[in-house]
Amino acid sequence: MAMVCQLNQLSSDKLGFIPNLHLDDFDYLRDPEQFAQDFKHNPEGLVGAKYRFKCSDGYTRIFVIKRVLYRAEGIIGRASVVVEVECVCTESGCQWHGERKVIKISFPSRSRPPEDALIREARSKAESTGDLWALDHLPQIIDSITITYDESTVQGRLKTHLKEKYEERVMRVTILEKLYPLSELEDPRDFAQVFYDILQIHQWLYECVGILHRDLSSGNIMFRRKDDKIYGVLNDFDLSSHVQDMGNGSTSNQRTGTRPFMSPDLLDPDWEGGHLYRHDLESLFFIMLCLACRYKAPGIPATEPRPYAQWFSGTDLEVFNAKHTFFTKSSAKSPPIQPYFAGFKQWLLGIHIQLRYGYKRRPIYPSQLGVQSAYDEYEEDPDFDWNTLNKRASYTTMRSIMSSFQGKSLETRWANWNKDH
Repeated sequence: MAMVCQLNQLSSDKLGFIPNLHLDDFDYLRDPEQFAQDFKHNPEGLVGAKYRFKCSDGYTRIFVIKRVLYRAEGIIGRASVVVEVECVCTESGCQWHGERKVIKISFPSRSRPPEDALIREARSKAESTGDLWALDHLPQIIDSITITYDESTVQGRLKTHLKEKYEERVMRVTILEKLYPLSELEDPRDFAQVFYDILQIHQWLYECVGILHRDLSSGNIMFRRKDDKIYGVLNDFDLSSHVQDMGNGSTSNQRTGTRPFMSPDLLDPDWEGGHLYRHDLESLFFIMLCLACRYKAPGIPATEPRPYAQWFSGTDLEVFNAKHTFFTKSSAKSPPIQPYFAGFKQWLLGIHIQLRYGYKRRPIYPSQLGVQSAYDEYEEDPDFDWNTLNKRASYTTMRSIMSSFQGKSLETRWANWNKDH
């Protein structure tokens, strides 16, 4: 009870809630429990709220929230919120007045590389190497501010008490160019081009920049329009890591990904092989599969019961078991694709067959020897390529399937993709 009383006396920013967020009609932040309850059931309640903070150029700007684009499940104030905003500040010299931007408020691990730094590194690499095509498929960071929690906050006190057992977090406010979600595409071929673009930029990031995204989801695949063309954009690098650092211990205490789209490996409690690049390719497959089978048109859910529902509602172990069965025991029959997305049948069947073959032929991972797991029926094979399931889940295999759609070639953006890749 004493702890509850102490928590009640802390300000919202010391509790870890979003500081400087002002709601004109209801001062929710004075009662975090009420704020959490209302926001859980009605995230649109944030529309009209004003958010004030000092940008890196020295201006203190005021933004009005116009639209809630995304809210991650989790404790309110400790999960990502993405909103479309309009700048309403009247400070002299502000060039943003009246413009629409996107603001993402996230709470990543303090030890994880900042998202804005990774994106700027990738964009700089594209410019210095002449791979300018890559810029069309990366988000544009306008500004980013990091807010740390000092020892007077709950996070600071927990860190002091628990030391290395507590994963310290920071709040990052990132201002980005406005992009468009998959639901705003209108032609199945545009969907196909966007997914093919994502495959290309993912490989370029991995092989040319040394960055692995690690969280492909339907919400992280966006697009931009340029010169009457549509370009797929790989968004949200909060959970991304440098490839060279991934063998030196995780940059977070948690496995990364969005559960419905995660590889079964990463949901397996016995898996100790780390996050491999083909896990992201499996996520891309799951995104396309769920889109084609669970939506009868862009943004319009299919009739209940929708396929693969357990992937969205089950526990990690339940989803792991369902996906393990999907890859190892289900037949290679056509998935229940909605008529609008019928053109994806060849892609989905082809990729499923490759992944199914790779999973069924995989041996026990070295760390699994002597451990009861879903894979203990297999024999040891020291030459097995775990990173690609013996080339069944490689960039080359995916490209061979995804480079054309309904018999017509898609646009390959990476001119040098044929060379040494």
